[in-house]
Amino acid sequence: MTDGQAAIKLAVELLHMPSRVRYERSRPLPPDLMPLLLVAAGDPEATESAARVLERPPELLGEAARFYIEQILLAPDADFYRMLGTAPTATAAELRRNMALLLRSLHPDVEHDGRAVFAQRITAAWEQLKTPERRAAYDDERGRRGVKRKRGRSGSRPHKRQASRGGWRRALAAALGIAKR
Repeated sequence: MTDGQAAIKLAVELLHMPSRVRYERSRPLPPDLMPLLLVAAGDPEATESAARVLERPPELLGEAARFYIEQILLAPDADFYRMLGTAPTATAAELRRNMALLLRSLHPDVEHDGRAVFAQRITAAWEQLKTPERRAAYDDERGRRGVKRKRGRSGSRPHKRQASRGGWRRALAAALGIAKR
């Protein structure tokens, strides 16, 4: 099975077992999402090919692909690269191609129950990454946010609760004039 078919198979599994969505959000994207994006966009050739390989109805594959996009690519904490279904190493052409396919799958003229609201997020991601200058600025900001997150978790700064742990006891002891043992 190709990587693209594996991504569609994963999408079907997530549709049938949505409790795995949180786990899949924490994992890297499959290497080639192109067949999944084509199925979501309604490409008849890609859909029929996937239906033959996976032995599933084409309608189910389309629903699963759209579910995957909504739940994994467009998760609330997803960065712009993930929203476009690519890695940070993707070329501008790959970003544009994925953006076009995602917008086609989310277009309001296509009968998908209210999913057109996600088109704004796709457009915002594309706007931020479409020029080398904007992309470099986004990558720099993304790197700084990653460093801040790592520093906060590494223990160099205590967590708010850890910093105040026992502080109320010292304050009470001082107010009552009790010496610390």
